[in-house]
Amino acid sequence: MRLKRKGRRRTDLEDQLAEGGFPAGVGVPSTVLVLLLILLAGFCAVQLREPEASAPQAVVESQQALVESLAKSLAATAEQNVSDLRAAATVTDPASQPADLLAAVNQNQPKWRGLTLAETSTGKPIVTRGEAVAAPADTAVTPVVGQDGQLRMQVSVPLPGDPARMLTAVTFAGIPAAPLDADLQHGLVLANKESQIVDSRGTLPKVDDAAAQSLLASAAAAASAGQTGSYVGEPGDNRAMVVAYAPVGTDLGLALLSVVRAPVTEAGPGRQGLRPALALVIVALVGFGLIRATLVGPVRRLRADVLQVASGNLADRVRLPHSSETRRIAAAVEYCRTKLRGEPKPVVRRRPRLSARVAVALAALGVLAWSGWVMVTVGGGVARVPDSVVSGHRSQVGNAAETISRTVNDGLTDLQSVAGLNGTKDPAALLPVVRELAGQDRFRSVYVVDQSGVVTATSAGRPPLRGINVLPADPGVRLQDTAGRVPVLFAHTVLAGGTYTLVAEFDVDHLSDLLRRAPGRVRLVNSELRTLAATDGFVAFEQIRGDSARRGVTDALSGRTIGRVEGEGRDRSVITARSVDDLPWAVVSEKPVRELSLPGNEVRNGAMLVALIGGLLAVLLFGWHYLVLIRPLRAVAAAGKFTDVIYPQRQDEIGTIACCLEICRQALSDGVSRLGSARRPRGAATEETTQLPRIIVDDPLADPRSRAEV
Repeated sequence: MRLKRKGRRRTDLEDQLAEGGFPAGVGVPSTVLVLLLILLAGFCAVQLREPEASAPQAVVESQQALVESLAKSLAATAEQNVSDLRAAATVTDPASQPADLLAAVNQNQPKWRGLTLAETSTGKPIVTRGEAVAAPADTAVTPVVGQDGQLRMQVSVPLPGDPARMLTAVTFAGIPAAPLDADLQHGLVLANKESQIVDSRGTLPKVDDAAAQSLLASAAAAASAGQTGSYVGEPGDNRAMVVAYAPVGTDLGLALLSVVRAPVTEAGPGRQGLRPALALVIVALVGFGLIRATLVGPVRRLRADVLQVASGNLADRVRLPHSSETRRIAAAVEYCRTKLRGEPKPVVRRRPRLSARVAVALAALGVLAWSGWVMVTVGGGVARVPDSVVSGHRSQVGNAAETISRTVNDGLTDLQSVAGLNGTKDPAALLPVVRELAGQDRFRSVYVVDQSGVVTATSAGRPPLRGINVLPADPGVRLQDTAGRVPVLFAHTVLAGGTYTLVAEFDVDHLSDLLRRAPGRVRLVNSELRTLAATDGFVAFEQIRGDSARRGVTDALSGRTIGRVEGEGRDRSVITARSVDDLPWAVVSEKPVRELSLPGNEVRNGAMLVALIGGLLAVLLFGWHYLVLIRPLRAVAAAGKFTDVIYPQRQDEIGTIACCLEICRQALSDGVSRLGSARRPRGAATEETTQLPRIIVDDPLADPRSRAEV
């Protein structure tokens, strides 16, 4: 290696310092950080690139959530049919005539299109009522296709008290009622294991549309295999087909598919990440040049000059840099050089100078300013919410409201069916069926009360929450009051004779689980805008907060299905609300726009990530240079008064400068002969300490008294 100054070779002192462990490294931080900033610029250009034209991910997710919710509803309805038939069989008298038994069950549960009582072992029918029923299957519920081509659900349960006989019933089954958007050409398809369509609603793709039919076939095959997911077709005519699929239960062998044609959207102008990336490259290069001019370059030049002086070359003057930290050290070395040469004390002219600390701070502030600019301009944008996203949310909320209505009304129907089948029997005879009803997820407790409202011994489930009061004679679903820690929603019906009433309290946690089929924060409220259930933590009967949600509930209770975007800036939310049929309740959903999977949100989140990384690199830039370079350099500059011993503590250019300053300090006291070599202890601090042996000088010719111990 040759010194750049005057083309001199490395001195012996420089070789000694290199052997002592003083490699060059003051320029490493700036080089590493500028490379990281350039990599960040490339990441910014890629992360904020032009989005591909496709259906918004929010539409795909909403359709996926909708089809999963509807599939769960279908499976729950099938299981509920089993519970209903089992409850009806439990409350009937096994000793009654088979025809009378089927008539009683059909009279109190009109949903059964056909009933058959058959022998369990042979499957031979004993008596049949209504539509023809196939032989009892091994499973409790089996989907079958009727002669009219419509889907039926066949349910089989053993007759209580007589397991030799099997009660089998069939009822209509199909896709649950859910709002469909005609603008999206929304369609729902129910397929069997052979990928044959057994039920459909809405708009279906044309038979000659090969691409759409291929997506449907693939989705049906995947759902039949138990998978859940979605397919997005290639955009065409500014629309893209989205097919979401989910299996219906685990043993039914049915697959539910949702098909929409969603408009493709873009997040914003193309290549919007190039401008921030180019700006970051400029900021990085300017900061790199500033640090090189005020810190790296002056330190390296100072190192070369100090080595020359410490090596004994006192002919050349020491260059005075403009950086304040290195200028102080250079002035001290120049003073030492002139003192050793016997020259007059040099006059250091004062010039405008820039501190290396200020330069590093300016470079870091430049990167911070760039991060703030990206965060405000690109990251502060507001995503546009397509109508297809709002429509998807409206369908999900509508399905949640339909599920709540079906759960509550079917619960009341079950009570009325049990009351009709029980007739004038003693209410104690209802204990088996009460236990059967209490085992359903929808109820938390089922019991019989007397005329004064006191709970009798015929009770099952958890302890009742309803207070003791007299119930109206008309059956219905009611809310006890608007006080208490837990809303008490219950259904009731009077038993034959009018003396006792059968009551079933609904499980609020189960209703909250049903509400989770809708997006965002979902709440079930009554006509007074008080919260009855919610998907997150809530206070019972708490008034709805927010004008947007209150307006949505008010409009929904008036009979309209609400789906709109309200709010300003980043506080916008998709408000969706729908009333619950036959009940003075409404389901309202609030989903912040910033949480939707929209192209605009993806770009904004990418910009926030890039800005955050830029801020971290700015802090690293300042902290690394200040702690590793500037503070040690300032400490060496403070020791340049030659009043105390200077201890080199670093293995870089700054350590070399400190070592040379110590040589100059020793030369000022010991003379010029001290220059040119570095006094360094040999060995390592970890080596074992040994004791030198005692040497005894024994000269036989000398007087014994002259023996000396060395």
